[in-house]
Amino acid sequence: MGKWDLELGSVRHDEPNLARLNLVLAPNRTELFEWRRQLAIDALGGISVVCTAPRNSLVPHGVDNDILLGLVNAAILQGLPEDDTVRLTGRELLKLSGITPSARAYVNLHESLRRLQHTAYDVTDSWFDGLKQRWRSMSFSLIVKHWAEDNFKDVTNLGQWRAQTVLAIKLDDGLVKNIRAGHILPLDFELLSKLSQPLTRNLFRTLSFQRESGRDVPVLAYSVPLTVWAAHLGMHGLRLDTVLRSLKPAHEELVEVGFLKEVTFQGRGQARTVHYAFGTQGVMSADPETAALLARYGVSGGRSLILSQTHGQQAIQRAVSVLEALLQTSYRSKIRNRAGILMDIIESPERYDSILTREESSRAAAARAVLATSEPQTPERTAAAARVILVGQFDDTPVRRGLRDRAVNLYVSGHIRSLDLIGLLSATTDEAAANVAQWERAVLQV
Repeated sequence: MGKWDLELGSVRHDEPNLARLNLVLAPNRTELFEWRRQLAIDALGGISVVCTAPRNSLVPHGVDNDILLGLVNAAILQGLPEDDTVRLTGRELLKLSGITPSARAYVNLHESLRRLQHTAYDVTDSWFDGLKQRWRSMSFSLIVKHWAEDNFKDVTNLGQWRAQTVLAIKLDDGLVKNIRAGHILPLDFELLSKLSQPLTRNLFRTLSFQRESGRDVPVLAYSVPLTVWAAHLGMHGLRLDTVLRSLKPAHEELVEVGFLKEVTFQGRGQARTVHYAFGTQGVMSADPETAALLARYGVSGGRSLILSQTHGQQAIQRAVSVLEALLQTSYRSKIRNRAGILMDIIESPERYDSILTREESSRAAAARAVLATSEPQTPERTAAAARVILVGQFDDTPVRRGLRDRAVNLYVSGHIRSLDLIGLLSATTDEAAANVAQWERAVLQV
């Protein structure tokens, strides 16, 4: 199992089909071994799903949704393995799922994985293919197979899982392909971890899709008939007053944490509608452009999504600029894995600023030595390299392009360093203009 970090800060990711289709029933208990759902909850089209568990088993429900979310994020953290198989300990999976490890939790984990593996889903024209950008029909199990790779030391009961048990879990290839294509929904894990019940967490994820997915800005409210909503959440065969009682604690908790502003109902009986007004908490905007920038340097799709969410656009762009500047120095001979170096620069920027300063000082000293011996000049800095270091951040307006060209000339002539160029990335237009003018004045005084 490769080294990977469980500490993602406040960001997790969901796969939007899982959030919208709600393949795992929300209630913590069920007696169902199959269910069918054909309904419409939004303007994207109808949902048609048939779920069938094997004989003497139950369909996925309750905490199984948390385990499924943990597996999605394990796959992203591990760079979306080519064989669609994640490998991690039972303790790691529980932590990624937001579940406190305990003896009972390991037993429940075993049962959850079995349900997710052996339950069959038939989705008709309701699964969105993130790669081909179209709706399609699919028949699948969320987990293809799973096994324990290391469960032989200090085992007192045959087959018992421990915190250190290394699990290998192969996910459905259609699910992983969607994530690999960038079809993801960012979630506020800090907020999610505050929610006490599987039903509340399920509601949070389903409503997060309705608020954020496929829109330029989050919507302010969402309404749905209560009978349709109950069926979608998996509250099969319950009276509407029972449904309301079951939803009430979840609604109250989501309002308390600020995800919902209020919940109101309109109409009576079978015509009753639930209306959700969203609060300000839990909004997580994706940044596909920054993820795409990382991907150009070989960072895997899953890791690029995590880095762009965790560190933000400015830090990523600066790291790319540092890498490009290093590639213009003798340090380039040490760079065999650009993706690996780039990720290290993102995590340890100060270290690479120091390396870049040393490299540029050495290059300047070498250039002076060459001039002193009247030998042919070493290769000069190029305007093209300077523009790459600026990662296109000064190409948008005539004024900024003028500043870019002046800064490039100063760089090529050796009057400013790569780090000076990189410093422009976080500067406003006025700040950049002031910096460039100051550098030009310094040149005139020499």
